[in-house]
Amino acid sequence: MENELKQQDEGVVEINQEDKYEKPLGWFMKSLCYGVALGLVLAILYGFSGIFADILTNIFKHEVSRMKVITGLSIIFFIFKLTINLGNHWRSAPQNEIGTAVTNFPNPFYDPSYKEGPIMLQRQYKDLHTEYKTNKALLKQSQKINLELQEILEQFYSKVRVLLRHNENSNRLLKSLNYLYSQSEENGYIKRLLRATLNECITILEKDQSDKSISLFKVQGEDLKIIESVRINAESVDKRVFKKGEGFAGYVWENEKSEIVNVIEEDDERFDDQGVAATPIGSIMGIPLTVDEQIIGVLCLQSETIEGFSEADLRTVEFYARLCTFLILHDKIINKESVWGGNQDDRS
Repeated sequence: MENELKQQDEGVVEINQEDKYEKPLGWFMKSLCYGVALGLVLAILYGFSGIFADILTNIFKHEVSRMKVITGLSIIFFIFKLTINLGNHWRSAPQNEIGTAVTNFPNPFYDPSYKEGPIMLQRQYKDLHTEYKTNKALLKQSQKINLELQEILEQFYSKVRVLLRHNENSNRLLKSLNYLYSQSEENGYIKRLLRATLNECITILEKDQSDKSISLFKVQGEDLKIIESVRINAESVDKRVFKKGEGFAGYVWENEKSEIVNVIEEDDERFDDQGVAATPIGSIMGIPLTVDEQIIGVLCLQSETIEGFSEADLRTVEFYARLCTFLILHDKIINKESVWGGNQDDRS
C-alpha cells in the first residue's frame, strides 16, 4: 500500500507539470496580430492627420504637413504616457523615497489599493490561472486517489471479514467435533461433521457466497464418488462417478495438486456433463485430500459466475480440506472401509 501511495504522489507532480500551464499563442499568430494592428493604426493616423493638417493650415494661414501633425501628436502622446507611467509607478511602489538622478525625496504617493496597469493585471491573471489549474489537477488526482484508497480499504475489509469468519467457523467445527466424538454412540456423526464442514467452507470465500456449491469426493477403489455435498442436486450426487484423470475431480486426483479454473472453456473435456443435467458452472476450484502422499478424496467448489475464486480462497479452504481428510481417515480407521459407498448398515 505504501508503494501505491508513493506512485500516486509522483503522479500528482506529473499532472501538475503537464496541466497547469495554458498553451501560448504561436509566434506566427502573434506576428500576424501585431502586423494587423500596425496596419490599422497607420491607416487611422494617415486619415486623421490629413484632416488635422487641413484645419491647422486654415488657422495658421500656412501649410502644415501630415508629418508635422503626426510628429506633434507622437510627442504629446509620448509625454502623456511617460507622465502617467511615472505617476503609476509612484502609486504602486512601496519604497519610501522617490529616486531621481541627483536627489531622493520621500514618496507620499504610495497607494496600497492601487495595482499598476494592464501588464500587472495580466501577470496576476496568469499567476491566478496557474494556481487554478494546479488546484484543479490536484483535486482531480485526489479524487482518483480517494477512489483507489476506498477500493484498497474494501479489499482489506473483505480479507479481515474472511479471517474473522474463518476463526469463528473453526471454533464452531472443533466444538462440534469434540461434542459429537464424545457422543460417538450416535449413528452418523461423521456424516454430520462433514456436512457442517462443507456448509462452513462456502462462507469464507472473498467473493459472493450465494452462488457457490461444494462437492466432497472420496476415492473408492478405482472410482471417485461424491459422499457429501451442498447445493448439488441428488441425481448428480448419485451418477457423477469419475475415474482417475476423468472430469475435473479426476484431473485433480491424477495431478495431485490444487487448481483454480476461473474461466471454463466450452471445449474443455474436464467439464463434460456426462449426460447429467447440472447448474452451469462459471469457475471451479479443486483440492486433493492427501494422506502420506496418497490421495483419498477431492474437494471441489463451484461458482455460477466466472472469476469466482482467488488464490487467497485456495489458502483458506485448505483448512476445511484438511478437516475433511481427517474425518474420512478417522472413518476408515474405525470402520476398516469406507462408510459411504458401502451398505447403509455400515454407516456410523
